[in-house]
Amino acid sequence: MSRLGLRARLAIALCAVAIIPVALATLVADYGVAPRLNDAAQARLQRSAEHMSEIAAAIYGAEGGWTPAAAVTLGHLAELDELGVSIHTPNGRTVVVRPLRGPTSETQRIVVNGKIVGSLVVSPAGGSLLTPEASHLQHSLDRLHLAAAVVAVIAALVIALLLAETLSRPLRRIRRTAEAIEQGDLQGRVAPDGDAEIQAVGHALNRLAETLDHEEQLRKQSVADLAHELRTPVHGILSRIEAAQDGVLEDTEANLAAMHAEALRLTRLLDDLSRLSDAERPGLLLEKHVVDLAEITEAAAATFAAQFAEAEVAFDVVAVPAVVSGEADRLRQIIDNLLSNALRYTEAGGKVRLSVSREGREAILEVDDTGLGIPAEDLKNIYMRFWRGEKSRSRATGGTGIGLAIVSELVRAHGGRIEVDSEVGEGTRFRVFLPLAEARNERKREARATTTSGPETVAGPD
Repeated sequence: MSRLGLRARLAIALCAVAIIPVALATLVADYGVAPRLNDAAQARLQRSAEHMSEIAAAIYGAEGGWTPAAAVTLGHLAELDELGVSIHTPNGRTVVVRPLRGPTSETQRIVVNGKIVGSLVVSPAGGSLLTPEASHLQHSLDRLHLAAAVVAVIAALVIALLLAETLSRPLRRIRRTAEAIEQGDLQGRVAPDGDAEIQAVGHALNRLAETLDHEEQLRKQSVADLAHELRTPVHGILSRIEAAQDGVLEDTEANLAAMHAEALRLTRLLDDLSRLSDAERPGLLLEKHVVDLAEITEAAAATFAAQFAEAEVAFDVVAVPAVVSGEADRLRQIIDNLLSNALRYTEAGGKVRLSVSREGREAILEVDDTGLGIPAEDLKNIYMRFWRGEKSRSRATGGTGIGLAIVSELVRAHGGRIEVDSEVGEGTRFRVFLPLAEARNERKREARATTTSGPETVAGPD
């Protein structure tokens, strides 16, 4: 069965569903009608025996015994009722009124004036318990059952094939589209068709194809961006080396300083790639400890204070104690990347605010700037690797499009979430939500209490 296609299996299943009830109905009818016909015929024969015994008693009384005339009279009556009749007298004599036929018979006592004068045996004259009409009815029912079964099988086959074709057609289209996607055709789409479930599968496949196509375009763009980022400093270093070899550059110190800057740029890019690789490891291993997010935030702010002052960007820090469970270096990396992003896209005269607060069972790390802002249509892409809304501006500021991807992965590894609000020309606000360590401990204590608690024990009397 597993080797058959879906269409064949649907056809077989639908045929079975149609045929099995008809077959069961036929069997029930055959096994139910025949016994009832036999019971009715047996009851009729019983009534006939009772009636003939009453008549025989009357004839016996009128004739004064079992005379030949009494036998003839009973014979005429038995012929009219199509019965075989014989009478057994108490002295062992048998009076055959009309010969008995077949194995079925009914016996009745003949009583005259309270005295048993004989026993009457009655059987159908033709030997069959059923009358010709009843036998004809039974055969007609059998033929009708057989005809109904044949019609049901044919109708089931036709309907099953039509339904199987209708149900399997959209599935075959989905399969062909999936095979095309497997072969690399990411532009294939499934037209909405079929019932709601089939349409849901088609929409899911279309969304998958769109996601894969987007990821493929992003991969190609990422490779191009990475190649550009690597090529620019490498070309700068090579050109200066070649110029030095040709004796064109005379200021050796300035040349070395420029190559050193390009090498640092390369190192920074490679470091970002390494951090992203670490952050995206499945099941990122963190050495979590109870740490104060406010202390980590203040340490990061102290490091960035000089850079903000040099860029003429106001920098405010407000942090209240918030104990979380995490790895201090990774949490510092989240803060550093968010501050670097805010500094990079906030122009002179702007303002960046860094804060730590508590809300319910969560600690909230917030970086709010008055920078350039992010268009609404770009917000869904900001955590993708190498993605940058305005690449020329990002390259001018030294961005690689990796920092926010690292932030997203590290926040997820700490069991938190990140939100962003931004408006072009107004600024951007990132909010990182992390579970408080106290909240985690409280949940663990509640779970242990629920597990260990049992029915209260009451001490009995001594």
